[in-house]
Amino acid sequence: MPEIREHMGAHRNLIAGCLLFLILGVGGVVLYPDYGISWDEPVQRAYGELVYNYVTEGDQSLLADRHRVYGPVVETLLYSLEKGLGLDEPREVYLMRHLMTFMMFALGAVFFYLLSARILGSYKMGLLGAALLIFSPRIFAHAFYNSKDIPFMAMFIVCVYTLLRHLDGRSLRTSILHGACCAVLVDIRIVGVFVPLLTLALFIYDMSRRKPEGRSAGRIALKFGAFCAALVPLTILLWPTLWSDPVGNFVFALDAMRKFTWQATVLFMGEEVWSTGLPAHYTTVWILITTPLMYTALAVTGVIASLLRLARKGGAGAVAGRDMLLALLWLFAPLAFLIASGAVLYDTWRHTFFVYPAHLLLALIGLDWIIGEVRRGKRTGPYRICAAAVAVLLAVNMVAAAAFMIRSHPHQNVYFNTLVGGVKGAAGRYEMDYWGLSYRELLESLLEADARHTIRLHTMNEPGYYNSLILPVTERERLVYVESREEADYYITNFRWDRTAFPGGSEFRSVKVHDVMLSAAYRIR
Repeated sequence: MPEIREHMGAHRNLIAGCLLFLILGVGGVVLYPDYGISWDEPVQRAYGELVYNYVTEGDQSLLADRHRVYGPVVETLLYSLEKGLGLDEPREVYLMRHLMTFMMFALGAVFFYLLSARILGSYKMGLLGAALLIFSPRIFAHAFYNSKDIPFMAMFIVCVYTLLRHLDGRSLRTSILHGACCAVLVDIRIVGVFVPLLTLALFIYDMSRRKPEGRSAGRIALKFGAFCAALVPLTILLWPTLWSDPVGNFVFALDAMRKFTWQATVLFMGEEVWSTGLPAHYTTVWILITTPLMYTALAVTGVIASLLRLARKGGAGAVAGRDMLLALLWLFAPLAFLIASGAVLYDTWRHTFFVYPAHLLLALIGLDWIIGEVRRGKRTGPYRICAAAVAVLLAVNMVAAAAFMIRSHPHQNVYFNTLVGGVKGAAGRYEMDYWGLSYRELLESLLEADARHTIRLHTMNEPGYYNSLILPVTERERLVYVESREEADYYITNFRWDRTAFPGGSEFRSVKVHDVMLSAAYRIR
């Protein structure tokens, strides 16, 4: 009977996962044409082209390029698709990239469902976990155009899922699969080495807490060896920069990432702060103010429940201690490392999106703990009312997040919660459309309002030009970019570094969310 129930559960999870991917896929197909081009997309595409040309033609330009220290898997895949599909029109290229990036996110959401269902022992909790991930406005927006941080987050989820399969499984196949997935993760972003380290940490934890249940020391060593045998060669194979000197170039890439600096000012808590001098709480604050509040409140509950369980002072539903430790390490270890290492972070918290699923996993653990306490009857009356209030507040938060996503589409990337008074409260205190996505809508509005055959533009920064690439060619050809404001008909800006320095001309068109301007066009002549 247990085997039958396990088989039925796996079958149900497979069906639910397929349906979830189908629903997300359809949603992605409907929405992907609406988003603009981010600041980094053309640079990422150019890097993919370099790697592709090195592999297919032996072009040595890659080896002198500063981006060679970045994992190439996603960008090479996207550029290979571009070539394979014969796409040569910029609009087609970037639309394809947006659709494929979202499909990677959708795959990550399915695996987060599977991971949550496995850890919480409930497909309902799994579906709730996937819903929390989807109804996270900033993550959802980035899922279309951020080909760096979103695929990395999605693959991180896959690797954590295969990690549990590796730890619990008896077959070498699970270990080889986990090693292969970790290789892909590392070759997306080198910080993915955290998962092999996590694998080792949980392996030691498992062995210290319980006997290996019939598995000999030799068998255990063989599984770990199979993991390494898949991880190491595949990491080298998928990263051409490593081919000539795997160890030396890998160490060089690690060191380059550690020493990477980006020097500019960012708007944080009402002040212009240099990126090299941001406070240690920069990332934590951004997570707190841009995540629906109940997600974080439940995550705090999950942290407390997990620590109590690990200290053997209390229960936390059906979640195993090892899985709680996994969630805690996933969330806190990378953040602690970034703070301790003095890494330069900027552009809000997108570099640490990969810890967000752990945040949500802890929220599910917190909710599971509350439900478990009620079911066990340890609390009555007021406690049950409190538990009901938590459920209602969570539902309200999810509905409010969904409503914002619909109302602000396609600018969900400027979501702020009530801790700072929403978008209006954050205006002038925190970065808004720092990547310039709203330039696309601004250009479309400008082209519609000005019927001239040629419109001369001066843009504050590169995304003002990049976003013209996703316009239909007949519209794009009407735009001429000039070097100075004096030559231009309009000056366009997303207010990244010119928050108060505007030209003398009047505002002609703007893009707003909740009456807050994300970008604007000013008439010069």
